[in-house]
Amino acid sequence: MAFLLVFLLAFSMTEGGPLKRGAKGSAPAALPAAEKTDWHDVQKLSLKGLGWEELHQSYTRLPAKAETMVTAPVWKLSKHSAGVYVQFKTNSKSIKVRWNVRANNSFNHMAPTAVKGVDLYAKNGQEWKWVGVGKPSGKANEEVIASSMPAADREFMLYLPLYDGVDTVSIGVEAGATMQDVNPEKEKPLVFYGTSIVQGACASRAGMAYPAIIGRTLHQEVVNLGFSGNGKMDVELAHLLAEIDANMYVLDCMPNMTPEEVEPKVVEFVKVLREKKPGVPIVVVENINYAHSWIDTRVAGLVKSKNQHLKNAYKTLTASGIKNLHYVSNQNLALASGEGTVDGIHLTDLGFVQIACELTKEIKKVEKKTKR
Repeated sequence: MAFLLVFLLAFSMTEGGPLKRGAKGSAPAALPAAEKTDWHDVQKLSLKGLGWEELHQSYTRLPAKAETMVTAPVWKLSKHSAGVYVQFKTNSKSIKVRWNVRANNSFNHMAPTAVKGVDLYAKNGQEWKWVGVGKPSGKANEEVIASSMPAADREFMLYLPLYDGVDTVSIGVEAGATMQDVNPEKEKPLVFYGTSIVQGACASRAGMAYPAIIGRTLHQEVVNLGFSGNGKMDVELAHLLAEIDANMYVLDCMPNMTPEEVEPKVVEFVKVLREKKPGVPIVVVENINYAHSWIDTRVAGLVKSKNQHLKNAYKTLTASGIKNLHYVSNQNLALASGEGTVDGIHLTDLGFVQIACELTKEIKKVEKKTKR
């Protein structure tokens, strides 16, 4: 037995063992040197998806003054970086990301990659294509998201977490590789205001929230002001939204509202927004028919009631002279075969793609009508 142990030990130190030696018994061959990385703080690039200039150094979604204007839950949710992204160009063959999240949130119905991960896309011709996802392991994270890419200048888009905030984010490229800002000039964004669905529940990764999909499809900057459970058409948000130099406002709040509050709150919200932004299109979106509405009569009745009140509000507003107000029926937002949700309400990637496709059509119609 002792002889066998000695033999195995000796074998492990020879060419056949794990410590592979060089020729003629030389010292073990050196492992390849670790790839050197140049790190770039994304705050030195042009962050997108932020409606206020002062936010470009904070990753949060509402300005400081909003803390005294909005409810405590909305203020807390505004610290989540949903919809915030950075565009950059590099010729690096690999991309790493370091990011620190604030709360290390987790939910039993949503993938950690969406809650607190980062999501990378690259431009292929005129199309944005997925590259890789940063899988979180805690508050402090570092991961290689792309490797073995051809050495060529390429434009990338990195989305930040949907349901957590970030303190720091850095992009790592090969030492000596280029790093350029993309589109540093400010565009007029599409502004989405609404609920957990707008914020991105329950996509599998940050780039699959429907506002992000629409942004990539239309090649437009998007501001995501979805506040989980708290997209309630509070008039304070109308005043805040009006401060954004928007191309269009899309209001998708019905899931968080009761039938009784829909008409008064929608009418007040839209009137304030229209007064402050007289020429900007405003789109109101009906509550989608939830996947279990076909068999749950209470849910079906609730959705029907809220949408009827939204129609009434729309009629009241247009009758009062409000112009450039557009209405999206849930008949155009049906989930094929009732699939596309995690729990009947919150959407999977399948559901988000379906909703994004239909809303993109509606947005194009509005843009064609208004010719902005």
